[in-house]
Amino acid sequence: MKAAVLKSGSRSLEIQELDLPPLQPNQVKVKVKACGICGSDIHFILHGKMKATYSPCVPGHETSGVVTEIGEQITKLKVGDRVVVSAGTSCGKCKHCLAGRENLCEQIGVIGFNQRGGFAEYIQTEERYLHILPDEIPFAEGAILADAVSTPYHAVKYQGELKAGETIAIIGCGGLGIHAVAIAKALGAGKIFAIDIDGGSLENAKAYGADELILVDKNMQVGKVLKEKSGGIDLLCDFTGYMPNIESSVRAMNRGGRIVLVGIGRNKLEIPMPFFLIERQIRITGSYGSDRRAIPELIQLYQEKKLNLTKSISGIHKLEDTNEYLHALEEKKGNPIRFIINPEL
Repeated sequence: MKAAVLKSGSRSLEIQELDLPPLQPNQVKVKVKACGICGSDIHFILHGKMKATYSPCVPGHETSGVVTEIGEQITKLKVGDRVVVSAGTSCGKCKHCLAGRENLCEQIGVIGFNQRGGFAEYIQTEERYLHILPDEIPFAEGAILADAVSTPYHAVKYQGELKAGETIAIIGCGGLGIHAVAIAKALGAGKIFAIDIDGGSLENAKAYGADELILVDKNMQVGKVLKEKSGGIDLLCDFTGYMPNIESSVRAMNRGGRIVLVGIGRNKLEIPMPFFLIERQIRITGSYGSDRRAIPELIQLYQEKKLNLTKSISGIHKLEDTNEYLHALEEKKGNPIRFIINPEL
């Protein structure tokens, strides 16, 4: 098969012909129809900040396609099924996996990083990672459910426990944060504040239903501005990893407020007002990836017409052009949300 391969030490992908290994009894072979380019692909491929556990490495963890072959033990899927491939991998046997909380597994991984991903004509993976994609959802939009949409969904719904009518602030409106805006809207948030350093990202947030846009710089006290504009926040989700924003935002939280950290940064988190945090029972928690609940529930929201991802697809391109659009996403050319690779083009 044709695949975009990342060689050890390289900062760009090469198109190569690779042999597919024999299909295992619990595996399914999927012809890739769409694979999203994610911000983590930029860190992985262009900057070498993440490492693959296998070689030759085929990145790509937001994948959808059509089942073309099934292993002997497959019971839920058949040839011809349209599917989405979950981005996360896990052991499948520990107490967390058995409880449906795969993102707490000690062996948590990501397709493309620890097994061949979707920048290829075919992907082979275990049946448990696949979800049926209804005919009314295009492959491109289905592909980004795997991470760009399911990760913020887990943060907003399960870790953040957003309730209808509540006020939410979303810091960082890139590929994940922008979909947190869409999800908050779909779940009935009362008011949505979108915060970013980039005006284009805020315009995207407005298109997805943000009620108020706050353009900031790193010297601004985000919490002070939030408090002045909102009067109080019930849920704050951070997709930047810039901890000073969280520190300044604690005083903007309502009683019983929740702060969810999704972005990974290098700053220390220091809370200078612990009594305020304690007395108001404000919760700070992390959120990583998603679990098996997310994709089926997102598909339902889509079918109920509460979630529309049309604006998320910034272009569909050939496998041979993956390097070009990795750079285009990094440089924000054309204010993109998600570029999609289709190996059939």
